[in-house]
Amino acid sequence: MRLIACLVCTAVLVASDWPRFRGPNGAGLSPDKGLPAEIGRDRNVLWKQKVLKGHSSPIVVDGRVWITGHDGDERVILCYEAATGALLWRRAVVKARTDTPNPMNGPTTPTPATDGRSIFVFFPEFGLLAYDFDGKERWRAPMGPFGGVQGMAVSPVYVEGNVVLLIDTPEEAYLAAFDAGTGKTVWKVDRPIGFLGSYATPALYQPAGGAMQIVVAGAVELTGYQANTGECLWWARGVTNGPAAPPLIAGDSVYTLEPAGEGAPPFKEMLAQFDKNKNGKIELSEVSGDGINEKIMYRLFKSIDKNSGNGDGVMTENEWSRAFDPETPGGGLVRTRLNGKGDVSQTHVMWRFRKGLPYVTGALLYDHVLYVIRTGGILYTFDPDTGKLLGEARLKDAIGDYYASPVAADGKIYFINLEGKVTAIRAGAKWEVLASGDLAEEVIATPAIAGSRIYVRTEGTLYCFGEKKSPSAL
Repeated sequence: MRLIACLVCTAVLVASDWPRFRGPNGAGLSPDKGLPAEIGRDRNVLWKQKVLKGHSSPIVVDGRVWITGHDGDERVILCYEAATGALLWRRAVVKARTDTPNPMNGPTTPTPATDGRSIFVFFPEFGLLAYDFDGKERWRAPMGPFGGVQGMAVSPVYVEGNVVLLIDTPEEAYLAAFDAGTGKTVWKVDRPIGFLGSYATPALYQPAGGAMQIVVAGAVELTGYQANTGECLWWARGVTNGPAAPPLIAGDSVYTLEPAGEGAPPFKEMLAQFDKNKNGKIELSEVSGDGINEKIMYRLFKSIDKNSGNGDGVMTENEWSRAFDPETPGGGLVRTRLNGKGDVSQTHVMWRFRKGLPYVTGALLYDHVLYVIRTGGILYTFDPDTGKLLGEARLKDAIGDYYASPVAADGKIYFINLEGKVTAIRAGAKWEVLASGDLAEEVIATPAIAGSRIYVRTEGTLYCFGEKKSPSAL
């Protein structure tokens, strides 16, 4: 099976561009050659710039690099010259409200996207905006609040003249398309509401001879939509539960990744924790406190009461059961075929792996080997067709947690852990470490590859890495 990364952009984009979160179609792959294996604070650094706080990943198009960040009440987009790192422009909006995301998320986690002419930015505390390449605002679409359990992390995606955004929280769930030229809503479709919501940026699938599809790994359900109308074409329950990693499209299959779950907790566990008056129900007034857990559970119970109950401020066992299906827990590393119609839950799930999987990092398929990095720096390799585990080994110089997804090019795969330790391996079922490095800063953003350079955003720095030519080669 050959990997097909379907690029749906305007003609001004080129193969080496990195136009959205995790590159073309979220696959984490670049055709570029001549990339350095060694990356570190003093290794192959072409330039670096101090940047604002934020967790969005860089995108690179037409010789420019974009990231977002936050500065007080301002939500900011920054544009740099890719060749030198010079700041070309900075634009900001003032947040419309204050959300309380998980600290590992933050207010500017969504990554910008582009059609090659405009930059589309989602600030969860404001809404969706579009700028031209010179920083002139083209339109804005105020949105929210959303009620995300951990905050909002899904990035916008450009497809066929529209900007598509997934909103998937315990309070509301929908997929919407906005006209890329005007920001006006083209279509909006409701989705099933799940226990934790989804943080996974959608991907695109181009069937042979068919219309483009948007593939959503959401809470409760993996779904395919017709891109130009929003029509729901197929769905699979029991595949995803509350994903953060983007769905990975390869050929006629999609690979989804999250820890194998057991569905929502039994209602009796909720009663034991929150039913203070012991009447067998949970009243919203019983869920109080300033802790993040109390706030999350209050949002969840309120959503269930509204969407699966009668909105009376009381959640019953029947309402809990209607909201969650205990027979379809979801999760795991799953391969699902994409050429179905209607309910494909029992017909198109090809295989599932359940052991010790990560929550945030996405899978990578490169030269017919599927890679998954988990906590502790443990790297799994799989046969993508059968799900057979080919190998399991530790990246010894980069143990710890991982939030940045792996990316690959030039026969190399790059991994960066939360502490900023970098490992480059030679790709293959029998991979080998090529080099290790240390950025000495926290890394949550996923790197970008463009123009035979690697762009890495740390907690406070934007790096550009590339092979340095000797004076005799210039």
